[in-house]
Amino acid sequence: MHHKQSCLILAVFLLAAVVTAEIVLSPKVPFQSLSETSNNRNQKVWIHFTDKGYLTKEELESAIDLYQERMSARVKYRRLIRTGRRKADFTDLPVHSIYIDYVLQIGGRLRSRSRWLNAIGLEASLQQIMQIEKLPFVRSITPILTHTTELHVEARSQILAAPSANQSYGDSDTQVTQVQADFLHQKGFFGAEIIIGLLDTGFNLKHTAITHIDVIDQYDFVNDDNDTSDQFNQDDLKQDEHGSIVLGILAGLAPEKLIGLAYQASFLLAKTEKISENGQEFERVIEEDWCIEGIEWLEEKGVDLINCSLGYSDWYNFRDLNGQTSKLTIAADLATEKGILMVVAAGNQGTMLGERITVPADGFKVLAIGAVNRNQSVSWFSSKGPTYDGRIKPDFVALGNQVTSIIPDTRSGFSSDNRGTSLSCAVAAGAISLLLQAFPKATTDQITSVLRATAKNANNPNNSYGYGLIQARSAFEVLLDQFGHTGDMLDPISIQPSMNLKPVTWGKLKPSFELHQNFPNPFNAETWIPFRLGIGGEIKLSIYSSNGSLIQTIGVGRLEPGNYTSRQQAIYWNGRNYLGEDVVSGIYFCVLQVLGESTQTNQLTLLK
Repeated sequence: MHHKQSCLILAVFLLAAVVTAEIVLSPKVPFQSLSETSNNRNQKVWIHFTDKGYLTKEELESAIDLYQERMSARVKYRRLIRTGRRKADFTDLPVHSIYIDYVLQIGGRLRSRSRWLNAIGLEASLQQIMQIEKLPFVRSITPILTHTTELHVEARSQILAAPSANQSYGDSDTQVTQVQADFLHQKGFFGAEIIIGLLDTGFNLKHTAITHIDVIDQYDFVNDDNDTSDQFNQDDLKQDEHGSIVLGILAGLAPEKLIGLAYQASFLLAKTEKISENGQEFERVIEEDWCIEGIEWLEEKGVDLINCSLGYSDWYNFRDLNGQTSKLTIAADLATEKGILMVVAAGNQGTMLGERITVPADGFKVLAIGAVNRNQSVSWFSSKGPTYDGRIKPDFVALGNQVTSIIPDTRSGFSSDNRGTSLSCAVAAGAISLLLQAFPKATTDQITSVLRATAKNANNPNNSYGYGLIQARSAFEVLLDQFGHTGDMLDPISIQPSMNLKPVTWGKLKPSFELHQNFPNPFNAETWIPFRLGIGGEIKLSIYSSNGSLIQTIGVGRLEPGNYTSRQQAIYWNGRNYLGEDVVSGIYFCVLQVLGESTQTNQLTLLK
């Protein structure tokens, strides 16, 4: 039996050359352990495969079509509306079972599977890993990094003091009003019809302030079961405390004590973190495969927004914070390409050397959230940017000091003695979810662009505040101008023709082109706008004012595929309109278009 299977899998590999012709593969990389390890001690590794195991391109495309048919209506809707893409792609397909079986014949314990990375998480001896490395369909083997976790919250068992002047919100007033979420509440938006996914330590749903919430599903990726609360003989006490506090900020409902920003939303709960084991500190670690599995699970369940109030720093040097090194960051960015708004904590490294953001806050499309206090000053612990490649981080800030939430191990206790970017992340996610409810046809790029244009520090973004406090009212008014009204009443967005299979790296669908942030930004008089082309074509860049008026069109001409990122290659704009007149200081938007393809938009800030 084993002999027949060996023949089959080798045949699959040989014939799959037809399929992989369109797949960008890195050279086979020899496995290198992170530390000196004996053959008797198991290591945790990613096994990356060369392909999905289909014999021909036609079989691969047929499998993609079948996955498309099986996708839920909600997932199809979200992908189409939020990204303009209808078709499933390479990353959606599962890791080929034959490949997994063949690896397990050599040995090791299967920990996880990642469709998006086209990889499995495996725990095996060094000797077994070296054997697996020789398999023809194994592209590379990399360690599953075990990170010191920034939980980003300190909670105290302190009952609330007297409510604030706002008797409805009580002590939660500041966290709601700072981001202008109270305005959306007054308009009748409380998160209904929106699905929020949480990646965290677990969730205790017994507190009276959260018993009302609609939990669509939950899964414990640490222990492989459907209960994310603390369980006897499985979890230490208060394992679920952190996640419960985050959930309380989003969904809590106790008038005059706590009003969650999106208490009418539905929730998907993923437990991806283990804090301690048998009373001993578990080094506060996450092993990234749990979190990646969680993101993929949430996407398949139809989530609209993911709140990730966890961040990781160990093993990563500053040069790794480039949006392309961490597998977790790659997965988080890919989630945004599938129409999900990914809201992540910037980190609590503000007092440490470098004050750097944590993973996955370094992503290109994730929204990294820093913390401010009630006076709107940056919290001392809030991590600061930039990324290694010079991008501004965090993206936004929200209240992260004296944040009000539930006391998880009580039935009715509340505390305002909570701090950390975990909490500011939840506040920001709640405000953004209200905008998603108000404008269900808005794309992820539209929401992000408007948030940046309307945030409190939009005219002077920096690596402490980012673009500043989210201003949900201002964002609402801009979106209202764009869409004309709220609600799901717009003409349907046309369905694009079926997409051709496009190149992938690390199992990640590579967009046909990508617009990067201009430099310098903010700028005075002149700036350069870098981009990457996956295909050749006629290139055009248009500049618009914040009110949507066309300022300038720059015809670049036809370019071949490649990276156009240097001053000599990037698109140059001199800060003038089509009449040759200097434009005034303010927020502008540049739209890159490859004819026949979708457009991509970035914000520019001109300061004189």
